Amino acid sequence: MAEVQPVRLPRSMDKDADAAVELSPARDRLRTAIAALTSAQRDLEDATAPVRRLDAVLGEAERLKRELACARDEDQAALGRWIAQGGGDRPQPSAATVAADASLGELASEVRAVASALPAARAAQEAAAERVRLAAAERDAALHAVTVEAATFAAGELTEALNRALAVEAKILSLREALSAQTNGLAAAEKISAALRQAKAAAGVPRSADVGRRLLELLSHDSTAAL
Repeated sequence: MAEVQPVRLPRSMDKDADAAVELSPARDRLRTAIAALTSAQRDLEDATAPVRRLDAVLGEAERLKRELACARDEDQAALGRWIAQGGGDRPQPSAATVAADASLGELASEVRAVASALPAARAAQEAAAERVRLAAAERDAALHAVTVEAATFAAGELTEALNRALAVEAKILSLREALSAQTNGLAAAEKISAALRQAKAAAGVPRSADVGRRLLELLSHDSTAAL
């Protein structure tokens, strides 16, 4: 038997309709939760961008500090060699030292501005991240409610299918009982029992965890996804 795939609920052909499908309360809650999470994630991206820009300034300042420290170490080593040699022109700061020092000086005002602005920017980022966490938790809770609803509906279909199968079995059992009541019908009744056992043994469908995983993935961004 072909594997059952998650499918989407049928959509209305009325392009002027406000809602593409009529959702259950659980699915409507999920739709709202998905939209809220998407909005919260966008807000987090917006709140993260300033922090990244501010951090980039601090990162550049740290790079220049390391560069300046290395250049000064080289200058000190050159000065030490000059002292050891006991003469000649005194070595001056290298071009690398002068350039790094100048760049760091030019960046100093920006570093001070970043230090002033960064706490508020980080606080806004953390608040946005918390909203994403809460929105994700609500989305997951709503998604779980929809999966229970979908499974309950499918379980009802399963009951109907089992009842149809049991109705067929009841007819077979009735025939077997009628034959068993006849002294010359026992052999035929036993063959019917064997046929019934064989039918049950032959029944079965392949199971796949992918069906459930795909449905959860679809529901995480589409409240109309269904088994």
